[in-house]
Amino acid sequence: KQTEPLLNSTYFQTGKVNFVFKDFVTHGGDSFNAALASQCANEQGKFWNYYHKLYLNQGEENSGWVSVENLKKFATQIPGIDKQKFNSCLDNQKYKSLVESDTQFAFGSGYQGTPTLIIQNSDGTNKEILVGAYPFPALQVIIDKKLTGS
Repeated sequence: KQTEPLLNSTYFQTGKVNFVFKDFVTHGGDSFNAALASQCANEQGKFWNYYHKLYLNQGEENSGWVSVENLKKFATQIPGIDKQKFNSCLDNQKYKSLVESDTQFAFGSGYQGTPTLIIQNSDGTNKEILVGAYPFPALQVIIDKKLTGS
């Protein structure tokens, strides 16, 4: 809640750093449904709006708070989203193979939890893998070192 907005404003929105989000389903049905719904929102350019809506309404892990009905309700609260298109996408599990592929990539790469951040040079070298939540100042040191080449 605190780190992502700072990373976004300092690095992503300024174009200093590219950010790639991959789904990593590690917590059962709730996690899978949330990933599917987020990709359906992404289809309409509303990924981050939906992502933030999910985290604002997050319940206990695998408690059922991520029901299809709730996911559709959250979408109705996103300005500009085509609800009918979103609902059809979610009902048909349009992005099931993408979510599964992202998750297989993460497991195959040895990642063990979320969030997992991979910070690397633009050519893919000098990779650092960070598992878990880190405060912005810690990430800032790592990113700035990569940007300056030191």
